[in-house]
Amino acid sequence: MTDQTLEVDGVETITIHDTEVELLEVAEQGPMGPPGPSGGAGIEFPFAWGDASPRTVVLATNGKLVYEVELHISTAFDGTGAALTVGDASDPDRLMTSSQNDPTAVGTYTASPSHRYSEDTDILLTITPGAGSTAGAGLLTLFIES
Repeated sequence: MTDQTLEVDGVETITIHDTEVELLEVAEQGPMGPPGPSGGAGIEFPFAWGDASPRTVVLATNGKLVYEVELHISTAFDGTGAALTVGDASDPDRLMTSSQNDPTAVGTYTASPSHRYSEDTDILLTITPGAGSTAGAGLLTLFIES
């Protein structure tokens, strides 16, 4: 399986691993778009149904943007009324509300809060395991501007 470049009727045709791709036009790159949030590493925080709550996840420093929250439920919570929120002491669901996730169902839930903290603030995960809970676990990942 060899990649090839051919010219057919003045148009360059490229075959990549037996898939034909036609080069339609060569153009110059356009202007840069508006700046977005600086990249940042995901901060991973494992949790379980029996953890004390609220849990301090990380300190969001002054001026930094929290641009994404991912909640990965790996073991469903089995308690009645189980709920998870992500926020801070002033607003416990500022970054992810309980309606944006379902701890009773395995899956990944995402929120894009785009919240910029104006002072150093602890980000908190509030865990309500639910009545009669005996199971539940997951991983919270926060993406904060670096």
